[in-house]
Amino acid sequence: MIKSKLAAMSSYMEELMPFVEKYRRGEMPLDSSEVHIIERMFQLLADAAIDINTHIITRNRLESPDDYEGTFRVLGKSRIIPLGLGEQISSSVGLRNRMVHGYEKVQKKKMLDDISNGIGQYVEYMKYIIEYIEKQPPEN
Repeated sequence: MIKSKLAAMSSYMEELMPFVEKYRRGEMPLDSSEVHIIERMFQLLADAAIDINTHIITRNRLESPDDYEGTFRVLGKSRIIPLGLGEQISSSVGLRNRMVHGYEKVQKKKMLDDISNGIGQYVEYMKYIIEYIEKQPPEN
């Protein structure tokens, strides 16, 4: 399950990054339909990571988090990912929730800046998850 989610995350990153780079270069107006691609790919990326976290937490009977943001912190406290990364990346779930559920009006520029500046955290997260699964005994 984790390997298939990681593969999906890699695919989302491949699709997402050209648009993020275009935004970083100032070549994407905020009213561009490409902004929706960034939103959707980021949502899928965050959802896949949350699924991985939940699976690891359940399988290892780790502390039960209060919310999806907490799944990253639990992995940090459990040394599956660095504690600092767990704290940093957990805030991206709040952004994901605001985008998906419309808890509040999301300012496009701030959202795009947050995604652009934080996307590297997902790359780092994926590396640590790969290291984690490589250390696990094979499942029967």
